Order: sequence, then structure tokens, then C-alpha cells
Amino acid sequence: MKNYNLKALVSLCLSICVIGNPLLANAQELNCDMTEQIEKNEYFIQDSVPMYEDISEEINVEEYTFNNMEREYTEEIGMVTELPSQTDGISTFSTGDSQENTDPNYAYLIVHEDIKQGILTKTSEMRWYGCILEQTSKVSMMMQSVPEVDVDIYVFQLDQSTNELNLIGGTATSGAGVSEYYSEILNPGIYYFAISAYEGNGQYALAFYATQDLVNEVNDGIDVATVICDGDAIEGIIDNPFDNDYYTFTLTSAMLVNITTDLGDYKATFIKSDSSQHIYKLSNKDEVYQLSAGTYYLNINSKDGTYNTSQAYNISFSNIANIADDSRATYFTVNEPAHIVFQSDQNGMNMYVNGNKIDVSYKYYLDSSNSAGTQVYDIVLENSEYLRAKIYENQFLFEDWETTVRVGMIMPDTVYYHGGSKGTNFIGDVLELSIYSDSAFYKIHCVCSGAYAANRMYDDRAYVTVLIDPNTGKLVDIEKFNYFYDYATGSNSMTYTRPNSYATKYYYPYANGKEPTEW
Repeated sequence: MKNYNLKALVSLCLSICVIGNPLLANAQELNCDMTEQIEKNEYFIQDSVPMYEDISEEINVEEYTFNNMEREYTEEIGMVTELPSQTDGISTFSTGDSQENTDPNYAYLIVHEDIKQGILTKTSEMRWYGCILEQTSKVSMMMQSVPEVDVDIYVFQLDQSTNELNLIGGTATSGAGVSEYYSEILNPGIYYFAISAYEGNGQYALAFYATQDLVNEVNDGIDVATVICDGDAIEGIIDNPFDNDYYTFTLTSAMLVNITTDLGDYKATFIKSDSSQHIYKLSNKDEVYQLSAGTYYLNINSKDGTYNTSQAYNISFSNIANIADDSRATYFTVNEPAHIVFQSDQNGMNMYVNGNKIDVSYKYYLDSSNSAGTQVYDIVLENSEYLRAKIYENQFLFEDWETTVRVGMIMPDTVYYHGGSKGTNFIGDVLELSIYSDSAFYKIHCVCSGAYAANRMYDDRAYVTVLIDPNTGKLVDIEKFNYFYDYATGSNSMTYTRPNSYATKYYYPYANGKEPTEW
């Protein structure tokens, strides 16, 4: 790790906005062996309140704007007659610093991590430095000056066939005492760097870096941020004290996103492009974020001017699932491998899966009779504005606390649905959800006689466990209680497995209405 403190001559402070301290809810993995009970008429009717603070901030930094050519270079530079050489692997320009470097023929050699100090004695004076690049390199230069001089950096490449210097870039920002930052990928060759006094005179300091940090570079500003997409894994390097690496992504709808970072001694700052957007971090442990639609930026830089060209940072970016942009629905159950997100308010109402409003409506009707008997099946599952999901451990408990009977009321989870004779044709990961109400919404009216008398059942229920298609929010099948699978005689059956249940997490205080003490 390198750490340079150039004090007033070359400042290493980058006042990037810092992520705030959000109110973070804990999460806990699903315990699939939990035994649930029912306590009648137990509801959690409250006023919904936001659970998380917005951690994103508008960019509010004194950025080092790089390659900022506010004015055109108008000087004429003649041919170079004293060509630089390379002996024993050492590049030389001027034979020493005894000769003033106000002419490119007497440019001073500058190499990686050099810090050069000098004085511009008058307006329009130029001080020259140069280097020989044996391989493609990222070249970065930071220059600062006393307040009495407005300095610029101009970058030239030597045409070795004609000995002419060709201007290829630089940075020229108006204003005395303003820092200049240049960063560019340069091909192998011989380069000259002119430090020019546009106005005034006085001292300056120049810090120079040449590295093989080429991937995604140069991305030192928002306008050249590296685009990252779902599934990307980024490896980057902070190669000098002033290096700022920017990444950007755009979401067309609200979404939960996993942005996992291994930053070492560096820091990350989230930046939104619009004040109407938000970034909520759901967990103190997981790097799971709730984002509205829009464009976002992630800035990686040094905390204190330290850097290491041999130590990379890593960023992994993956979309988990779409979510509803509903300010009431701030409770999330997330299964990342299955890409399923269940969302509700703190009462278990306003329910969504992957941004789709949950629809449990179902109807099965059959009226048949023959010489053996009569069969009338009328099974209806109705949507109701009073439906709510079981989202707390202490919901659905019998008043007799000594009785522990599993009745199929479970915490939100995911299962892989292989198929059911009375379900839809869907195959894949689905949301497993227990819902209830204060009045019956699940009606099983099956009147059978004769040979079918054993199938008779007449029941109105206020709770059920269902399987929901995450792509539409609609019912795939009824898990518990299902008349056809659990009661009636016949060959009806349903098959599902739990390959991803281990990964189900609840991003809200679900354990008996309190935040879990441990994961």
C-alpha cells in the first residue's frame, strides 16, 4: 500500500460523500422445522411506516475533473533535436536537472510515482517532462499550484520518424490555483508533458503514475462510468491516490439487487441520478438493496490516499427480482437462488411477488350423477381486501398454548413445483404462502352420495397455504388444505421439493414481532 502526503502541494483528500447510517433490519434464515399453531383473530393492524432510510446521496464532492480542456492549445512547438535514449533499461531525457527544462530538448525524466516540484517564473512559461512507455499503460498526472498561478498540462507524443511533437491531450481548467488531473490509456512510445503557466507565476507540484491498470479504464468520472449488468463480476484497481472508479447501471423498474463488494481499504459511494430515486439497504449483513427505477452510480476510491496496484477490489452485481414500488410494502422475504421476492406491509397485507399483485382466486365446479351416486363439487377461493399473509412466528397459535399441531400455516418460503393434477401447467420455483382472514374466504362445498359418500365435505375456512406463480402473482395450486390431495378418494396428487428453502431470508423483525438476535 502506498500513501503519499503532499500537503499543500498535492492534496490527497477526495471529499466523496459517505454512505449514511441507515436503519437496518436484521434477517434470518428460514427454519423449515418450525411448528406452527393458530391463535384465532390475532392481527397486527398498525399504520405502516417506512423501515429503511435512503442511503444514496446526491453527488456532493469536490471532484478532480480529468482531461478538462477548457481552452485550446495555441503555442507552436518545434522539432526535438535532443532525443531521449534508453540505456540499460533506464530511460533518460535531460542529462540532469542543472539545465532549465523550459525547452522540450531539456525535458526532465519522470517515472511512475515520481513527484516533481518546480516554479513557473512568468506567464506562458512551460516546464517540460517526458517518459518512454515500453508497453500500453494508464498514465495519470495530478498537478496543484499556489493560488497565484493558473497552470495547465499538455501531453505530446513524439513522432519518431520526423522528431515532431504531436499534441494528443491534456487538461486546462480555468482558474488560478485550480488542480489539474489527467488520466488516459497511452500506447507504447515517447511522450512529453508540458506544464504551462496560462496566467501568473509561482510554484507547482506534479505527481505522475504509469501502471498496467487497463481494464475498464479510464472510468474516473460519471460521464465515462463503466456499465455493469446483471451477473457481472468486476475486478478493479485503485492505482494512484486520485483514482476514482465509477460504475453505472440502469433499472427499468423497481428491483431488489445484490451488490456484493470486497473493497479492502477502499470505500464505495452510491450516487443516484435523480432526486426522486432511492436506494434502501435491507440488511446490516447482506448487501441487498431496494432500488426504484432509474440510473445509478457506484464510486470506488481511496479512503485516505492509500493505493495498491497489486491488490484488486471486487464487485458482484446481480438482480434478484422485480418488486412493487409501493411505499406501504416494506417487508421483504427474499430467496435469491430462486429469484423470488415476497413483499407486504407490516400487517401482511398489500401483498406482491416479484412486483406482481398476489391473486389467489380459484374456482372448481362439477355436478355429476349416475346410477352409483351423485357428486357436486363447488370449491371457491376468493380474493378479499382483508386477506393477509402469515409473516410473524407468533401468528396462528391456538389459545391452548400446550397444544402444538401443525396446520399448514407457515412463514413465506419457496418450493419447486413439479406438478399437480388439479394445479396449473406451471413447473418451477414458486412462492409458498399462508394467508388468512377474519372471515371465511375458502369454501369447500362437496355434496356426494351413494358410492361417492366418502367424498362429502362441507367446510368454510379462513386460512389456506397456496403456491403462487412469481411471474404473474396468480395461483398455481393449493397446498394445504387441498380437498383433492388431502381428503377425497382418487388418484389426485401434487409434487414439490425444497431445493432453495435454505436461502429464504426475512428482511424485517419477524421473530415474535421482534428483531432476531442472531442470524
